[in-house]
Amino acid sequence: MNGYNLLLFVHILAAIVWLGGGLILFVAATRLRQSATDIQTFAKILPYIGIRLFMPAVVLVLVTGIWMVIADSEWGFNQAWVLIAIGLFVVAFAVGGVYLSRIGIAMDRAAGSATADLPALVNRWMTGYAAVLVVLLLVIADMVFKPGTS
Repeated sequence: MNGYNLLLFVHILAAIVWLGGGLILFVAATRLRQSATDIQTFAKILPYIGIRLFMPAVVLVLVTGIWMVIADSEWGFNQAWVLIAIGLFVVAFAVGGVYLSRIGIAMDRAAGSATADLPALVNRWMTGYAAVLVVLLLVIADMVFKPGTS
């Protein structure tokens, strides 16, 4: 195994954590939002998971992706698929880092005070995360098909 393969392994593993973990949370939210007690638990655990699981995974995806482009002479920042990947990453990061993190914080606060806003906040989170999941699927397609390469 060489250094590039290790970077690729970490990159793919982090992407799996990001996509798979988010998909599981999305499916769980679909089920848990039907119960007031369950939705409060979901709202309290979401920020915990976001900071400890998703944030490191997102950072690893970005760092290892950039590192692989720099390390391999076959890839370059002027290639269409690399530019598409970076653009889609920025979109997913912006939705997750700005929109979803604010909703997660609001959900955590609402769960602590048992307000009626919690179901609406969970629905907003689900809508935002559905957008992130679509973007991540587009990134996977971009990585597999590498448009612009022969």
